[in-house]
Amino acid sequence: MNAALRLETPHTDPFQTHGRIDIAGLRDWHPSDSAEAIEAAELPPLEIIETLLKVGNRRAVDIFAHLTIEIQQACLEAGNTETMLRFIENMQPDDRVDLLKAVATDVSETMMPLIAQAERNEIRRLWNYAEGTAGAVMTTEYAFLPAHITVREALEKLRLQAPNKETIYYVYIIDDLRHLLGMISLRDLIMSKPQAQLAAIMQGHVIAVPHDMNVEEVAGRISKYDFLALPVVDGQNRLLGIITVDDVIDIMEAESTEDFHRISGVVPFEEEYFKRPLTRLFWNRIWWLAILLFTSLLSTTIMEWNSEVVHQMVALVFFIPMVIGTCGNAGTQSATMVVRALALGEVYPRDFMRIFRRELLMGLALGLALGLMAYFRVILQDRNLILACIVSAALMATLLTANLAGALIPLMLRKLRLDPALTAGPFIATIIDAVGITIYFQIAIVLLKVF
Repeated sequence: MNAALRLETPHTDPFQTHGRIDIAGLRDWHPSDSAEAIEAAELPPLEIIETLLKVGNRRAVDIFAHLTIEIQQACLEAGNTETMLRFIENMQPDDRVDLLKAVATDVSETMMPLIAQAERNEIRRLWNYAEGTAGAVMTTEYAFLPAHITVREALEKLRLQAPNKETIYYVYIIDDLRHLLGMISLRDLIMSKPQAQLAAIMQGHVIAVPHDMNVEEVAGRISKYDFLALPVVDGQNRLLGIITVDDVIDIMEAESTEDFHRISGVVPFEEEYFKRPLTRLFWNRIWWLAILLFTSLLSTTIMEWNSEVVHQMVALVFFIPMVIGTCGNAGTQSATMVVRALALGEVYPRDFMRIFRRELLMGLALGLALGLMAYFRVILQDRNLILACIVSAALMATLLTANLAGALIPLMLRKLRLDPALTAGPFIATIIDAVGITIYFQIAIVLLKVF
């Protein structure tokens, strides 16, 4: 259906319904708002292209860049090649590569020969970087200058570079072989004396990241130093590109969404909720649910193996949910805190022993406190000393085990280069349930023999 979108004042809601899209409004809104308005209209790809062509000029290119990659892909696959070439050539290099990777192979192969040689070489270079690394998300449109020129000359050169660069706030100083020598901010450049040489005023020690660094670590670096952009270099310290803060925001949002999906036991997906077909959403969810189902059968099997103990004291069954639920919650708490600390760069796998000692003390403290609560609850309500000792001892042991497992398993997964978020949800809880039931019945067997 067509949503009506008209701009009357700068603060007009872009999602009004008055019959049709207002082209004049799209020209005045921020490109992001215009893109949202077009997406809300739910137009077919060819109509989106026609609308953008009516907007015209650079504004249409900016709006296209703010559309979701799914809509960009649909437009590129449905539209005229020559028409879409205009949008492709004016996109940021990293966004352009992401889009060409997403479209059908025949479409990208048709488009590539039409792109200018320099940009085509740039696309191939960015294409080869592994997904999830700094090289894959960097842009090659950065401001650079030689070290031997003066501030006056630098400003003149910068005026020529500015229209084609993503950001010019940081200017990188390089030599003829593109080795990174230093950096100067636009503010410092403006405030410096016109006759001063860049070599004298630049910042020599530049914090940069290698092209193969994980994007989560890159995001942590930018967050730590409060940079607007971070240079990306190769093994010889040659400047390859920059990662800007808006790229980092997108990275952090994507990583947080992926971790949230994994924590919830869902195979991660990138589409919006309503744009994910039900069949694909089903398969995203069924795999983990099936794994968790078979994992939970361990708990049932363990209970069957210990049926004789249950026959000796039927009341043991009543406290299984309390013991298992509490230790599962404790394990999830520990896993979530450690996973988050790993993501923020607060802890590393090398901190294994420090975390072990810390969580050992925490597990003992939590186990003792909750074990005493459980003991007095059983004594006061059931007046059964043996049952009270079994429940409290089992709660202390399972809490300690769950706390250590929840904290240490994410570290081991990170060491194995697997996603630690796998442990901070139903998976770790189900495993701890099985371990907790085993501990519970083993303690019951020992104490029943003693008493």
